[in-house]
Amino acid sequence: MNKDKLLLTKDHIWIKPIEDKIIQVGISDYAQDLLGDIVFIELKENQIISTGDPFGVIESVKTASDLVSPCDLKIKRVNSELMDNLTDVNDRPYEAWICEVEVLSSYESMSIDEYEKLVG
Repeated sequence: MNKDKLLLTKDHIWIKPIEDKIIQVGISDYAQDLLGDIVFIELKENQIISTGDPFGVIESVKTASDLVSPCDLKIKRVNSELMDNLTDVNDRPYEAWICEVEVLSSYESMSIDEYEKLVG
């Protein structure tokens, strides 16, 4: 995947627009590096999640962290292949999408270059 086509949030979530009002989301390489080896992801399916609220939890061997919603959203599809093989999040975080969501409001994002300057 060309990571230059991804948008990122200040909360370390990447966004890839798929179609009108549908995006894929994942975590940044920076977030994965801070967390360490990911061992579990739990998502809040079939709920409307507000901007800034957690849409799930990601756990590593070190800690657990909320997945912070970049917008009002509803999870439409979970990447079940990823859930069966979480090493992809560790090895290729910019290719390992966690879920597809329906976008219910606008979101703030930045380019990969802007994000990398932020986390520098």
